[in-house]
Amino acid sequence: MGKKGSPRHRKRLSAPIAYPIPRKHGTFTIKPYPTRSSMESSIPLGIVIREMLGYAKTLSEVKKILSRQMIKVDGKVQTNYKSSLGPMDILEIPKTDEYFRLTPYRGKRRFKLHPIPKEDTHLKIQRIQKKQMVKKSLIQLTFHDGRNFLLNPEEEYQFPISEIAVKDSVMFNLEDKTIEDHYPFTEGNTALIMGGHNVGIIGKIREIESQSGRKTRTVTLETEKGEIKTTDHHLFVIGREEPVIEIPQETGTEEDEL
Repeated sequence: MGKKGSPRHRKRLSAPIAYPIPRKHGTFTIKPYPTRSSMESSIPLGIVIREMLGYAKTLSEVKKILSRQMIKVDGKVQTNYKSSLGPMDILEIPKTDEYFRLTPYRGKRRFKLHPIPKEDTHLKIQRIQKKQMVKKSLIQLTFHDGRNFLLNPEEEYQFPISEIAVKDSVMFNLEDKTIEDHYPFTEGNTALIMGGHNVGIIGKIREIESQSGRKTRTVTLETEKGEIKTTDHHLFVIGREEPVIEIPQETGTEEDEL
């Protein structure tokens, strides 16, 4: 008999490095549902609540917490432990008055829940993955988390629509469903490395090398560690002169080995 789709389980030893779980304590771990972010760069809520926050010891306790609608992601209540938290997603726990942003981290686990004030929970920075024209001459932007946003060329915005391009970033208001600011992928702006060996490092874009016939470009960043070269698809623009969001930096002490 042939396969009936992908397996519903995931073994601990083959889980992504982002999962902060003991690799040899048990056989299986949680496999997230297909989500807006890739499975390698997202963490199931069951692992977030149990391992990262420590609010539960067992999966049964995690399910009880979620069933009581205590957890929100990007302003929406989540009740399934297989739902995922992706890069730059906002996690809210109103009952304990705790609010976090999942950010890349230059450490062993690659991602970290960074505390943010309550007044910032409605703002999420988004990277533009695709820009295209759809019906009625509307411009559709597709963000890194899979969200789509429509712009009407006949309406007035704080910035010209023609200046928005793929790999730019925008500050998106989750409540009003509007774009509040635009951060172009240009030299001089501040960017965060999202993947590769130098993940979590922040720097200024010094040079963007144009390479004909190739979809990826080499970008040179000026950072505290010196000049770093990476590919453009590893970069996430997070501001102009200074970052508009706070990114946790490596402290020199790693978490306990798992």
